[in-house]
Amino acid sequence: MKSLTAAARRLAFLIWRASVKSSLNRADACRLFDLNLVVDPGVLHPAHFKSSRVLTSHLMGLSLRGLNIADIGTGSGILAMVAARAGAVVTASDISPVALNCAAGNARRNGLADRMSVVESDVWSQFPSDSTFDLVITNPPFYPRTAETMSDHGFAAGESYEFFVKLADGLRARLREGGSLLLIQSSDTDFAPIADILEARGLRGTVELVRRGLFETLTVRRFSRTSLAGC
Repeated sequence: MKSLTAAARRLAFLIWRASVKSSLNRADACRLFDLNLVVDPGVLHPAHFKSSRVLTSHLMGLSLRGLNIADIGTGSGILAMVAARAGAVVTASDISPVALNCAAGNARRNGLADRMSVVESDVWSQFPSDSTFDLVITNPPFYPRTAETMSDHGFAAGESYEFFVKLADGLRARLREGGSLLLIQSSDTDFAPIADILEARGLRGTVELVRRGLFETLTVRRFSRTSLAGC
């Protein structure tokens, strides 16, 4: 049964890849969540990756007005723009200059540039030392491997999940009292090592949404700063 499921999943992936190949290899215009987007090659395309859409939809159901939010690994900027449109002040970051230019262009295109700033940063490395946030959001890289290209940072978290180590280490100083981290996780990878990294730094996680699909389950989790000792 497992081999049959794996074969079916592989076939579905090949069909999906063939269907989206042309839009991934050029600047592709699309409209999602009442936002006009142009997604450049090498940037995670929210129309084609369900994790982006599920987390964006969930974010739209939250009360964000007046919050100071960081979007780590912003990609096309869709999460940051939804938050900005809801009344938050957002700092969107990405390690990829291509992604960052894409996100900045989309913010201007949708009239949100005044509420959304961008910073080229490897997680927290280029954030001002005194910047703090009510909420940190991320559609993170899931896979425990080293990124082979700049665009691969959207998928590769490092062989020892270095992305999450950097993220968690920075949260101690970046989250305001009562603040939290909101992320999405795919059943394609084992979340236990990531949870261990976050929990070892005093973060307590809760599940906010589970979205089951034919081949993949996506889970939105919130990790709270309130359990961080010594902050």
